[in-house]
Amino acid sequence: MITLDDMSLSIEDFNRCIEDIVNTSDNLIDGWRFEQNEELENGKYIIKKEQKVLSQDQEDDINHVLTFEYHIAFNISYGVPVLCFNVWKQDGTMLTVEEFWKLNERFKESNMYDTITQMDHPVLRRPFFTLHPCRTHEIMEPFLEESKNPVVSWLTVVGPFVHLDLNEEYVKMCS
Repeated sequence: MITLDDMSLSIEDFNRCIEDIVNTSDNLIDGWRFEQNEELENGKYIIKKEQKVLSQDQEDDINHVLTFEYHIAFNISYGVPVLCFNVWKQDGTMLTVEEFWKLNERFKESNMYDTITQMDHPVLRRPFFTLHPCRTHEIMEPFLEESKNPVVSWLTVVGPFVHLDLNEEYVKMCS
């Protein structure tokens, strides 16, 4: 049961939600795994790494094989989960935010730097692309009372913007 304190998600509830994600992932053999820095209050986070094939746009015949590494951590400053990620090309070089933007049709009407920014990971404290957390609470608020796993509910909304698609089994955890 989610404990509501001023309609926000506590670190304890976040940790329970990501434990549920990893347990479901283990059953699906989907690749989410736990990481932890016990020295930090918000030290628990989860990681998933996968390869994706993307094309620049509809007219582009060139496919780009990219490796995505997704992290879901808790940002104490904003009091919300954050989706951090990095993307590598086949030659091992990391994509810039501008290169990622060009490969992502979902952002064409948005301001790139308001949506995706490079911030320090809340646990690792090194730069990652991050879906900017300033509006996360607003996105999550409707799920806090209704969803059994508001982190999954939030991911179903924001994940597709960074090519993170969830299996239906995760969504079943929410009801």
